[in-house]
Amino acid sequence: MVAVLQQQYQDGLSQEIALSTASLTTGQNAFYVSLLNNTAGNMEIPNSLSLPSMTPDRLQSEMEERMPGVEMETSLVYVQNRFGPFGFATGRSSAGDLCLYAWQRIEPGEPAIFVPGGAVSVRLRLCDADASVDQLLRVFYGYTIAAYYRQESWNPYGDPPSPPAHFGEKDAPMYPLGLGSGESATVVHRRSLSEETRRVAPSVQAPRRTIDKDTIEPPAAAPPEAAPPSGYPVVPPPPAQ
Repeated sequence: MVAVLQQQYQDGLSQEIALSTASLTTGQNAFYVSLLNNTAGNMEIPNSLSLPSMTPDRLQSEMEERMPGVEMETSLVYVQNRFGPFGFATGRSSAGDLCLYAWQRIEPGEPAIFVPGGAVSVRLRLCDADASVDQLLRVFYGYTIAAYYRQESWNPYGDPPSPPAHFGEKDAPMYPLGLGSGESATVVHRRSLSEETRRVAPSVQAPRRTIDKDTIEPPAAAPPEAAPPSGYPVVPPPPAQ
């Protein structure tokens, strides 16, 4: 990140977060972020923030403005980061750089009626001379929103997700990453309990034997003695008492 340009509105703010650029493509790598304080705001009020819907025509217009001359192709692959699903398009510029344009709108699944909440709009324009698509996408997977409004109604993320399955139950041990167990266990990421857990495949175990309480098992047979190595005299056993 090299610079932040911010514009304040009556019902929100917008930022252009300029990123370092290692390409010959015209334009600046940047995040374009808008935080709306009230989704039920009146657009007729001066100096108000507008978050238009993400239609294909509007997104195409944004890409043509921020990456002129680059033929972008929208991906049909479903992807999502920690804030939910997002869309992206990729293309190759005339200078040979690989370009990515990603978009996401974060808001509750069910709009609030009596107490309007908030919403966040995120765009990423990123071109690089040597990066792959996976490397460019990693930037959009890894970003974090560290801004908020100090009011209870501002909650663009909706209700928190449910805890992992078997959380708090008996006979369901959980281990931090890197520690294994011989039994089937749930591994919880240390970063956040809201992230999905993953199941660890149980290792191969010997079958259990059912022993009746009145049954006495004979002692296990002693292992056979190893043969003496060749080339050494054989020592006879001591005489029986």
